[in-house]
Amino acid sequence: MPTLRSSLLVPVVLTALLVLSGCTSVYDDTKGWGNDLWEEIKEGSKQASHATKEALDSINEDTSESELKSSGPKSSEIETSSLEPVKIPNGSTSTPTPLKDSEKAAQPPKVMPKGNYAVHLSSNKSKKSAEQEWTELRNAFPRETQGLKLRLKSVKITGKGTFYRVLGSAFGTKAAASKACEIFKKKKQYCVAVKL
Repeated sequence: MPTLRSSLLVPVVLTALLVLSGCTSVYDDTKGWGNDLWEEIKEGSKQASHATKEALDSINEDTSESELKSSGPKSSEIETSSLEPVKIPNGSTSTPTPLKDSEKAAQPPKVMPKGNYAVHLSSNKSKKSAEQEWTELRNAFPRETQGLKLRLKSVKITGKGTFYRVLGSAFGTKAAASKACEIFKKKKQYCVAVKL
């Protein structure tokens, strides 16, 4: 047992001698690698930042190239002409051919005069531009907008101001409005079924 007590006392005695002898500095093995680690972290951060910037620049270049390719003719380059009514000679009858199943599916659902649902087709900053947008939509989608009535709904958005939503109304059910939206979306037109 005496060896066990003496072996426990040796570290205590050595530590006491160190402290009492005036040795105030203790060797710190972490001084070297801690600074090296910090430098590696800073260098890695710089490399990651540089790689991110390069990636964003390449995305911006790709976007600007695709925008240039996709931009169509300017409105001043487009020629328009007025449509003239077709005259049917007297005595001849014009009977419409029956629609195919695929054409029947492409027609919008029937519009109800007093429905509770509408299709939200666009949002504009002014009432006048919203009305112009409705006219353009009617011209672009005559079959889809047939029977729809324009309804403007003003909405205030914090930090952006007042917008006027162009709504085509009215549908009896949300399902009917959603079905109409599917047709608009197939033709690349924004559309959301909304409750009035």
